Amino acid sequence: MKLRLNHLELTCKRAVYTIPFDDFTYFYGEMGAGKSTIARLIDYCFGGGLDMTPALQSEFVSATLDFKINDVHVRLERAVNANQVLASWGAAADAQQLIVPARAAGGEVLPNTGIEVLSDLLFYLAGVQPPKVRRSRLKDDSELQRLSFRNLFWYCYLDQDTIDSSFFHLDNGADFPRRLKSRTVLAYLLGYNQQRVAELETDLDEVRSERIAASEAAESLDASLDEAGVDSDLDIAAQLQALDVERKKLDASIQAHRSHLSAAKTHVTDRLTDRARQLVSEVQAVRDAISQVKTSIEQHRRHRNELLSLSTKFQRVTAARAVLNGVEFERCPRCTQPLPAREEAICVLCGQADTADAEPAVTATEADLSGRRAELEELITAQQEQIRVLGLRESRLIDEKQLIDATLGKEMQRYDSAYLSQVLETERRLAAVTEEARFLERLRILPARVEKFKQKADTLQAREVELRRQLREAREAAERDLTNVRLLGELFLDCLVRAKLPGFTTDDIVAMSGPDFVPSIMDRSSGEAAVSSFDTLGSGGKKTLFKCCFAVAVHRLAQRIGSVLPTLLIIDSPMKNISERENRLQFEGFHAMLYELAQSELADVQFIMIDKEFCAPSPEQKVKVRARHMTVDKDDDPPLIEYYRERPSTESLPATSSEPADSSTPDELKNQDRDV
Repeated sequence: MKLRLNHLELTCKRAVYTIPFDDFTYFYGEMGAGKSTIARLIDYCFGGGLDMTPALQSEFVSATLDFKINDVHVRLERAVNANQVLASWGAAADAQQLIVPARAAGGEVLPNTGIEVLSDLLFYLAGVQPPKVRRSRLKDDSELQRLSFRNLFWYCYLDQDTIDSSFFHLDNGADFPRRLKSRTVLAYLLGYNQQRVAELETDLDEVRSERIAASEAAESLDASLDEAGVDSDLDIAAQLQALDVERKKLDASIQAHRSHLSAAKTHVTDRLTDRARQLVSEVQAVRDAISQVKTSIEQHRRHRNELLSLSTKFQRVTAARAVLNGVEFERCPRCTQPLPAREEAICVLCGQADTADAEPAVTATEADLSGRRAELEELITAQQEQIRVLGLRESRLIDEKQLIDATLGKEMQRYDSAYLSQVLETERRLAAVTEEARFLERLRILPARVEKFKQKADTLQAREVELRRQLREAREAAERDLTNVRLLGELFLDCLVRAKLPGFTTDDIVAMSGPDFVPSIMDRSSGEAAVSSFDTLGSGGKKTLFKCCFAVAVHRLAQRIGSVLPTLLIIDSPMKNISERENRLQFEGFHAMLYELAQSELADVQFIMIDKEFCAPSPEQKVKVRARHMTVDKDDDPPLIEYYRERPSTESLPATSSEPADSSTPDELKNQDRDV
């Protein structure tokens, strides 16, 4: 899996920093400057955890890793304490984005791709089918599980904390589940799960799943038939015939009862129902009449009130006329001007004919108004009496309706009881018989299906047995071929010797075998009397270089056999427990080995080294190394977060010389030690 990091963007609260990477990148300098944090942030973007240093706790916002995986440009952005990663890939014109869980799967996040977590996305973008291995190497029927990118990344990132305490989770110090997973990963990288074995395991898993499904289906259908009391198709046919005979008898009985009921005379309930309907109509007619009479009364009352108002106005006019009849007007009462002369029969004010003789007409008008009011009063009284009579009729009709309803209820109860006793129970039984017959009709196809599923399960069982035999033979053939195991041992020993790790020579023998694959190195002359392994190495410095050399050997093997291993190797503090001055030979030898391999076998592998001292390549080693010196408080060599400075207080420390601690020659240091 071709993987090359371009740069890491660290977003802090006050600034954004870009850390570029080359084919060989080296970070070195003072402790506390953030060197290891760079590697941890890379691992964090790939879904790992993150130890929050004081600087990160105070300033960290997010990290973005820009890289290429099999020529696909990818960016992974992960915020502080986030469980998800924002992934974007592709060219800028048609770039795609996806928020994907870092570790915990919660279902498919990209339809029809099988991508559930970040590991799936990385394999998808690389165009690599996620490798599958069987969960248990001891049980052929154990289910297949996918190896994740994080499992393979164990051999790509040697972190400072476990570089000298755990040998890739293969040693006895690791927890059992992780140790089993690590063995599986190394076996996969060694080629134990070769193409033929992988194909057979996939076929076996599919056949086994189909056989289990067919067996469970047959058992489920058998159970259903047992609950229905059915043994075979003939049994179902016999039951259907018996139900058909019973159904015909019940149907004939129902028809006979219905004929008897229809031939009987009209039932009392029919008469009561008709009378009840008639009463409802009469009550409604009475209510409509009452409403119409009330409307007429309101109209008569309004007419009467209008007559009263007219009579009052007429009386006022008559009274005013009587008062003003004897007044002699000389001037106009409005403008006070003198009135003109008028004839005897003309009114001096308005100039019209005088009606002084209209008194008889007034009397006749008043009499007519009084008579009309009296007629209206009589009419209103008669209509109110009519409303009272209609109300009494409505009450009688309602009482009769209630009596008929009560009588009808009792009669209906007696009528329904007789009908139920004769017909309804028979109809209920007929419905049950019909439903049972339908159920049996549906069951008729089940015995044939049961037999079909059993035959399929038997066929798959035979196929499964054959696949198990083929898989066993393929595994035995693969495990008998120890070529890659021996090659890994040879490469490992070569790395140890070239790194000048004391106690190892080219004549030593490397022993590696399954299921743990933990390498043991024996002196050819002493045999098994002196065996060196990660657990038996007493020196922490030896353990560190021992593990680093094995990781380098795994990458060399992957390049030779084409294993699906990311072409990235991050080593954080290979000299963790080693003095560069006292162990100069190992310090220079280890780096010389890396530089030589970086320009030959591991030219496609990107190296990121982190340590306290820098060992530059020799002029003969044509390796371009991007080195960055990091200090805690120097502006020329700033820390990772440049504006964040954290220095211990020196006020209480005794004065020391400004000379470097290692400025003395080795002989002078020996003399100083001897003097002490």
